[in-house]
Amino acid sequence: MKKQAPRTTEQRTAAALKSLADKCSRKEYCTADIRQKLEYWELPEVENAKIMQFLQEHHFIDDSRYARNYAEDKFRFNHWGKQKIALMLRQKGISPEDITEALQAIPEDNYAESCLAVLLQKQRTLDETDPYKRKAKLIRFALGKGFDFDTVQKCIDRLPEHDT
Repeated sequence: MKKQAPRTTEQRTAAALKSLADKCSRKEYCTADIRQKLEYWELPEVENAKIMQFLQEHHFIDDSRYARNYAEDKFRFNHWGKQKIALMLRQKGISPEDITEALQAIPEDNYAESCLAVLLQKQRTLDETDPYKRKAKLIRFALGKGFDFDTVQKCIDRLPEHDT
């Protein structure tokens, strides 16, 4: 037997709140993600605002916490640089202050080591024999991963000479 969808605005609001609170208790979401999910419920804007307020007051969503976790995960597991992380957070509507705080949580020494590891891994897959073209490919790759040019240049200088 199929469940019937709630019909009144109050019932739909309660169902949306329960569903979103459940989702937020299992995974981090930012405000923009939740607003997008609210569109599915087709509730009046007043009800959406009440739901957002409840979720924020009860710490189901917190953009600052989201930004820190996002930055840590993307750095640690995807080996993204700070520039790419910042870009993606901006696209999600995270405030510049929260982005700055999240990026400052990434340790500088780990940052350079991660860039070096990414370059070493890429270096093994390159077939290019011309050292200038090889170096250019490595630089483009690391910049594409979101590392800043100064960090990339320092890491390139640390690569074994015969491989660059």
